[in-house]
Amino acid sequence: MSKKKNNHALKQEQPKDPSMTLDVKNEEAEAQIALYLKEKTGENLNHLIEILRTRRVLVPANLNENNQPLPCLMKSPESGMFLPIYTSKEQIPEEPKSAAIVNMPFLAVNHMVHGQGEKVEGIAINPFSQNLIFKRALVEKIEEVEKMRKEAPQPKSMKLTPEQYLLFERKQFEFGFLPKRFFEQGKQMMDDLCEKKEEYVDQFFEECYQQKRMYPYLPEEFSVMVMNISQELLIVRVDLPPRDMGVPSCFRVYFAWNDVEQSGRYFTIERTQDPGRHLLGEFQKDWKHVDYGQAPAEGAELQKIIDICTSK
Repeated sequence: MSKKKNNHALKQEQPKDPSMTLDVKNEEAEAQIALYLKEKTGENLNHLIEILRTRRVLVPANLNENNQPLPCLMKSPESGMFLPIYTSKEQIPEEPKSAAIVNMPFLAVNHMVHGQGEKVEGIAINPFSQNLIFKRALVEKIEEVEKMRKEAPQPKSMKLTPEQYLLFERKQFEFGFLPKRFFEQGKQMMDDLCEKKEEYVDQFFEECYQQKRMYPYLPEEFSVMVMNISQELLIVRVDLPPRDMGVPSCFRVYFAWNDVEQSGRYFTIERTQDPGRHLLGEFQKDWKHVDYGQAPAEGAELQKIIDICTSK
């Protein structure tokens, strides 16, 4: 999608006394977006929508003659006009700047876009980083489901079994919370990981658990190996508990830190449907997943990752 800001604004009545605070945190939503971008299943999308429907987001806006905010639109040459929203202040780029940022419930945003008809093609979530698009068909579906919920105040909800919940939390951690912290903290996380090792991973995983009483692991179920490959390259291997695994889940992950470039890379050794075939992947800072195909034998994994990191 083109990142050019459009001067047009949605001609829609705005909420009374809209909050102008930028103190919005949606780490769970951002992690679920990352997971959905990696594995675009209906289950992951539905869970993302369930998270967003209870959250507030940040919407860039222009100011009209009465100094009232009117949300801005972004134009995609291929697809038309989209409303950009951000899940946190950190997701908003420095440029282009907006006259105002409005704090709105996600469902209010969805309702507003729905009311614009074909003039607005959908919602762009974190367009300068994760860039997840909710197209008009999905906007309309969300609006339809919310209308049905209002008409049926006590709908039945599906609940995860304990086994499904463990797998869900694990996927969020391995493909969401863990790389997100690494890309945000960089060397600071590497230093903490090298110092505290298994205790660090276990504590962070438990912090990420929504239902902390269900957290099932102990520090000794993790294994952390620190490897100074060269003066420039530091690699930390983290082996994860072999139980509670699904597809995808990670047998282990590798953090690679280039001290000269002050940049990191996050590699995954993933379980597949074939028990004898593991996948070597890389989760990048822009939330793209790179598939390097079948992972080599465990003893050759490190060399393969070093080759990837040092290739030009």
